[in-house]
Amino acid sequence: MGDKPSINDIRRVMAQCPGCSKDMASTCLQLCGNDVDKAVEKYKRVEKFLPEEVPSNDDNEDNGSNDDNEDNNDDDDRVSQATDTSPDETEMRATSQTDSDEEGPSWILKLPKLPVSHDFINDGPPDPSNFELHKLLAAIQAGHFDADRVRTYLHYFNKETLTTNLNTEVRGFPAMFYIVSTNDVGIIRQWIKYGGNPNATWGPEAFPLVAFSIFHGAKTMKKASSTLATLLRFDANPRLIPKAFYDPYCVDLPEGGPAEEILHDINDGNKRWCTEEVRAYLAKALNLSQRYSLYRSSKLSPPTKRQKTVLDRQEADEVLGLHQMIVGQSIATRWLQRKLLIYLAQQKRRPFILVFAGPSGHGKTELARRFGELMSLELERVDCTIFKQDNELFGPRPPYSGHEDGSLLNNFLARKSGERCIVFMDEFEKTSEEIHNTLLLPFQEGRYEDRRKGTLVDCSRTIWILATNKLDDSIHAFCKANEQVLFYSEDEDVQDRLVGELCSQLRKEVIGQFGAPLAGRITEILPFLTFSPREAAVIVHKGLMDMEAEVDRKVRLTLNKEEDIYVGNINIRVNKDATVCSTIAQEEYDRKTGARSINQGLERVVEDPLIDKYLKIDEELDENQPVARFVVDVNVDKDVEVRLVR
Repeated sequence: MGDKPSINDIRRVMAQCPGCSKDMASTCLQLCGNDVDKAVEKYKRVEKFLPEEVPSNDDNEDNGSNDDNEDNNDDDDRVSQATDTSPDETEMRATSQTDSDEEGPSWILKLPKLPVSHDFINDGPPDPSNFELHKLLAAIQAGHFDADRVRTYLHYFNKETLTTNLNTEVRGFPAMFYIVSTNDVGIIRQWIKYGGNPNATWGPEAFPLVAFSIFHGAKTMKKASSTLATLLRFDANPRLIPKAFYDPYCVDLPEGGPAEEILHDINDGNKRWCTEEVRAYLAKALNLSQRYSLYRSSKLSPPTKRQKTVLDRQEADEVLGLHQMIVGQSIATRWLQRKLLIYLAQQKRRPFILVFAGPSGHGKTELARRFGELMSLELERVDCTIFKQDNELFGPRPPYSGHEDGSLLNNFLARKSGERCIVFMDEFEKTSEEIHNTLLLPFQEGRYEDRRKGTLVDCSRTIWILATNKLDDSIHAFCKANEQVLFYSEDEDVQDRLVGELCSQLRKEVIGQFGAPLAGRITEILPFLTFSPREAAVIVHKGLMDMEAEVDRKVRLTLNKEEDIYVGNINIRVNKDATVCSTIAQEEYDRKTGARSINQGLERVVEDPLIDKYLKIDEELDENQPVARFVVDVNVDKDVEVRLVR
């Protein structure tokens, strides 16, 4: 922003704009280079988006100075800053993830800093009859409450109190806006689980929370994308964003946003907020992963009341958001959700046994891990490449030496006896017939004998996931033969019919590979298909986000050289990310190795050149060194290049 305006210019803006506060007039002037006419025009353009202001003392008196609203705190700690800042202060600023130093849309407000109560922070358990929303939000805003402490606080209050408070406005903004501004998915998750509304809106134009999360952004693309994905996972409505911004998701958006003629839903009543000015910034702020999340969420049918009741009662409601946790594998995800619902609805105490079949690097381990997280279940991963005999996997029986120690799997099953848990057996095809025979009883009747004590273990609620690459040839051939329907059609019925035919073939192969007794106990086979070109591009973007988060950390030189961090203080911007990611995916994606081939390509094409240029900067390594800014782009020869921005 520009230099501080004079008090006379501030008065002139306020005189022409009834209702404009001194702070707001000052901010408009700074954004407009202290041009009074432009500042007046800017205020009038955005006035309808602004919350009702609480006048400060300075708005109503003439003291000839523009300095009396400045903070006078001498402390550098976050608590003091939050306490001393005027609650009325709402500084307008850009929050685009790409060029945060440029002037942004004037209607995007930095939320007021709420005064922190040290007594509230240091107090013991809260009074269940007194929910202190302002103090709680201030503590969260200042970083004193993490997700665990938020959950602990909310747990003291009944449902009626939470329903009343969690969606109340504070200083003109719904509480959910303060929560989302943290970009802390743990806090957002807890707030929504206890009753926060992911579809909250602000102002007369009903500015939606999903749009706020995109504009507010975060320091890294990864955090910004995770925030939006979390809202969508909890039923935030993606259709509050005009469809042309994310469907299709893997093309670059024009600088000013999609053309008017393809904004077919822009006149819907819930898009009054999305003016022409807003659309230009929305196009700039959205990244490829966010657009993919919006696209994927928009294609889902909402669960029925019966489905929701079953999942809620079984504490598995979050599994509905599984599609937001991984890239691709929409069919495997859909089938897993459907089969789980049937299993939970039957209420039968029997094991749930799945085969995850598909080529390496296509999400089998990731889906198992995310499934466990959303079900809040403990997961035991077994690397089957190192076990050939029964006693290696389950432990020796008495009286053989070492039987009293058991094994990791044996002890896990014994500890989780009677409880729901997950056993993920990776590369199951490497196991032996001896191991298959040992698994027959747990798979059939949900009973297992603890090798240490000989006591009976109840594993009837155990979820077994057997991951295998042994069926890859059939899956590759299937994907090649049905590419158009699998990757470009939105007809789920046709896709499910085709995959059903594939699964019939895979069941025969499973019998041949593992034997009929074990194969007959399997609940379902879930085929993991290869990525479409568009999905491969999103995998590239995911890798770029991971890379950005890694190099964003501070450089550190320590007494212990093993703890040094040499590569850091780096900012990465991706221009035309759909083109960049599609170019890398086209060159690097290998259907046999999946995401691993993409990550190796990213190292070669982006990470290595970036670090090479970074190390060639002839300056000392220091934790306070200036931020090195890099741009990843496609040049005129259509090659991906990494440039250091001087």
